[in-house]
Amino acid sequence: MRFLHIADLHLGRRLNGLSLLEDQKYILDRLVELAGDCDAVLIAGDVYDRPQPGGDAVRLAGDFLTRLAGAGRPVYMIAGNHDGGDLVEYCRALLSGAGIHAEGGFDGALHRHVLKDAYGEVHVYLLPFIKPVHVRRALNDDAIQTYEDAVRAAVATAKLDPAARSVLVAHQYVTGAALSDSEQRIVGGLDQVPAEAFDGFDYVALGHLHAPQRLAGGRVCYAGSPLKYALTEEHQRKGAAIVELREKGTIIFEHVPLRPLRDVRTVTGILADIAAPNLASDDYVGAVLTDELPPPDPLGALRIVYPNLIALRVQNSRTNAELTEVELADAERKDALEHFIDFYTAQNNHVPPDARRVGVIRDIIRELEEGSGHAAD
Repeated sequence: MRFLHIADLHLGRRLNGLSLLEDQKYILDRLVELAGDCDAVLIAGDVYDRPQPGGDAVRLAGDFLTRLAGAGRPVYMIAGNHDGGDLVEYCRALLSGAGIHAEGGFDGALHRHVLKDAYGEVHVYLLPFIKPVHVRRALNDDAIQTYEDAVRAAVATAKLDPAARSVLVAHQYVTGAALSDSEQRIVGGLDQVPAEAFDGFDYVALGHLHAPQRLAGGRVCYAGSPLKYALTEEHQRKGAAIVELREKGTIIFEHVPLRPLRDVRTVTGILADIAAPNLASDDYVGAVLTDELPPPDPLGALRIVYPNLIALRVQNSRTNAELTEVELADAERKDALEHFIDFYTAQNNHVPPDARRVGVIRDIIRELEEGSGHAAD
């Protein structure tokens, strides 16, 4: 039995204000191709980036699931912490009839879905993202206080058949897994769950963490997100997992790299080097400017080469300031004098220029504007 294990699609995500829908559609097309060589698809949560996604994101998800169903590939899908559970399992009975099995919330029991191959039965269970309060209410058990308590209690409702191969699709943070800055996490790591909480399952298909990784001897795995969703993820190997379950106890795992429409990456150097015309790219780029005295309008020069610029950091012996997309947009609204004041303040340990210096620069800017016939850039 071959499964395509994917997670953290985050449909509708924006990268510092820029829509990623085109990039997501491109990568979903690739995932449909990969599903063609598999028997079923496991989607381990965070289908959407927020509980109430925009219409474009919902349509993109609908098209993706329709194509999987049309190819005859059953889908087993859960809600993650970013999803609205009601939307994920909307028209649940109708979806199930089309081979799309979705769980938006824990209702007190893990339900068994049965598949068969030459080695016998494979049982698939779906555990959407849970907090202790969810399971405490569903099971009416006040003893459930921690995330570990919640997961162990939920898993215990599965009543596993030891003779069958059992697969769990879940969306939790497992102890020992590596985090990145783009992932939400409870302060102090209280949301951690030990891998041992999933004992009894032959394979645990996880979502929640964006870096692909394998735990518990390769039995508990994160597929990772198919796209980079932050500059801190630029060195992660994005892709999907193809998992083959043969006879009980034998798992063949393959991480399939995915090439994005546009990459997310950082460029570093002096402006003259990193803004060279031959480096033009549509990638989502964060620039680190190392000029000791940055030239005027570095944003304009960089945006000519990198139209999808998402961050700018000035890193030299005097400063290490970073601008996000929101700050970039704010910077573009400022006039030349305001830019001088910001620059002077950054270069002089946050001490702004005095009135005399401001007056001198104001006069220079006025002369430039009168000489050129338009406002100084």
